[in-house]
Amino acid sequence: MSRTLTLRLSDEAYEAVKRYAEADHTSMNAWVESVLDSEDMRRRCAAHAAWVTANPAVIQAALAFGEENQQSMAAAGLPNIARTSE
Repeated sequence: MSRTLTLRLSDEAYEAVKRYAEADHTSMNAWVESVLDSEDMRRRCAAHAAWVTANPAVIQAALAFGEENQQSMAAAGLPNIARTSE
């Protein structure tokens, strides 16, 4: 569901957004939306990194799954990045 958000910017901030949007050949609204999306992704990634760091068993399980998956792909003759020296 889309929500409408109204931002009030100082004249200086407005001009900066306008400059950046023009440099990216996009509308000011699209530029602000992309900045907000980037910030949202940065925060989600930081939260995920903190969770993974706090749960080392998850790291080991993910690495084991990935290695097994790559080995299965190698055995099936599919493109993969499996280590062949092991």
